[in-house]
Amino acid sequence: MILELGPMGQIETEKPDSLAVAFEFTSLWAGESDSSVLARLCAGAIGIYIDKTARLPKYRPFVHKPLEYGHTCLDRLLRANVLPTMIYEQGAKCLADMAKQIPTEKEVKEQANFTHSGGADT
Repeated sequence: MILELGPMGQIETEKPDSLAVAFEFTSLWAGESDSSVLARLCAGAIGIYIDKTARLPKYRPFVHKPLEYGHTCLDRLLRANVLPTMIYEQGAKCLADMAKQIPTEKEVKEQANFTHSGGADT
């Protein structure tokens, strides 16, 4: 996926390696209506997705909380003259992609049915 970040240009992204990170960010995102919290989540998601480019600080889940990290990324993005609307748009794209990575109940049940053996083979 490519993010368009205005003055920072188009940046090729990578999904986060950790499903736990994706879960933390998307669970905070679900149902959130406070625009300042959304801005932090979007900026943090951008930071995670462009992590390999070292343009924003690295997210360390045992050191940072998602909203604290997002605040740091938001500050850096705004200082780089990335428009707030672009941060929301591109960050929501990252968050939606993270949400797709989280296993659903249906997928877990299908996996369990596929791997469950009907009886002992001896």
